[in-house]
Amino acid sequence: MSNAVIEKVIGLIAKIKAISPDKITLDSTFQDLKMDSLDGLDLFFELEEAFDLTIPDDRTRSLRTVGNIVEELEKLISEQNAGSPVQG
Repeated sequence: MSNAVIEKVIGLIAKIKAISPDKITLDSTFQDLKMDSLDGLDLFFELEEAFDLTIPDDRTRSLRTVGNIVEELEKLISEQNAGSPVQG
């Protein structure tokens, strides 16, 4: 997993929940972090903005841990890069 993606995800969660990033691990769940559905919506909106991509609703439903979110973002980034035309 990319450290940059991990740090950005943890940083956004810390900002939304007003908690220290030190309290967030890849194994942390939304429940552990006391995130409700509105917090989840805020998080996914912030992630879409931060990474300049769209996270399909059907893919967000299965995400339960911070690690799941990072893995899904890395897949989406990879898919987006694979679909980009090569400049040159």
